[in-house]
Amino acid sequence: MISMRKTKIYVAGIVVLLGLLLVVYGCREKTGLKFSHRFHIVEQEVTCDQCHVAGEEGDYATPTMDNCKECHDIDEDNPSEDCLVCHTVDGAENDYEVKEFPKPKSHADLIFSHEVHADFECTTCHQGLAKDRGLGSGPKMPFCLKCHQEQEGPQECSACHQEIDAEKAPASHQQDWESRHGQVSRLDTSCVYCHPDRQKFCETCHRTQKPRDHTFGWKNGGHGMEAGHDRRLCANCHDAGYCVDCHRSQKPVSHHRADWMAYSSENGHGEAARRNFRSCNICHETGQCIECHDNIILRKQ
Repeated sequence: MISMRKTKIYVAGIVVLLGLLLVVYGCREKTGLKFSHRFHIVEQEVTCDQCHVAGEEGDYATPTMDNCKECHDIDEDNPSEDCLVCHTVDGAENDYEVKEFPKPKSHADLIFSHEVHADFECTTCHQGLAKDRGLGSGPKMPFCLKCHQEQEGPQECSACHQEIDAEKAPASHQQDWESRHGQVSRLDTSCVYCHPDRQKFCETCHRTQKPRDHTFGWKNGGHGMEAGHDRRLCANCHDAGYCVDCHRSQKPVSHHRADWMAYSSENGHGEAARRNFRSCNICHETGQCIECHDNIILRKQ
């Protein structure tokens, strides 16, 4: 029987694989194009400004067919199989239509000017394009924030975003956000943009308002299993001393089993120790086992 830990590893592996497939093939399916920055930059030695021409406002536009014609022999009136070098089969079936390049959600309301950043090389922000076999993408927000801090650039949300603001809750913070935010915060690091002291922010709320799973039966049954499964989650609000202070005067529910200290090989505490010995170490040192078992002979059942 596959253990829970192995199952999680398998599931995580599948998720990562699906993510890679989306990264590799996602842009091609959505745009109808097959394009490799690595091929053009490394093998063909094409420079950025050969394809991305600056417009009147200083911003570099997405290349058009006219830009491609400067290097490629293209006959738009008589398409052939040669077109499939750059176009996908789906794109060819749709009259070689090239769809708009998808933007990340974080870029939806972005205010950005290439002209303002003209003193920087393209590769300063667009790093790794020489290795990118796809369409590539712009820098992530942590990169931008780090640069703005080092270069003393504007750091207010309104300087780069039309809608996003630290004083305004995002659209995702609606409806059932209160019940979903815990899981999302463990997968998304963007919380720190509005909540820089994340630990303090979470504690301020959760020390006065318990999570929803901390119900009436939480103390007697649920919390021990959850703590054994993911102790780091508990540590968001409780330090290690919190468990010790309670359990020194109040034994866990499992310790009240009739066979907990029985003189048999299948007694309660032995079974629990084999299943999760770390939980025993919260209150007991490993040496305590020897103090008893050095002089005790267990009966075989």
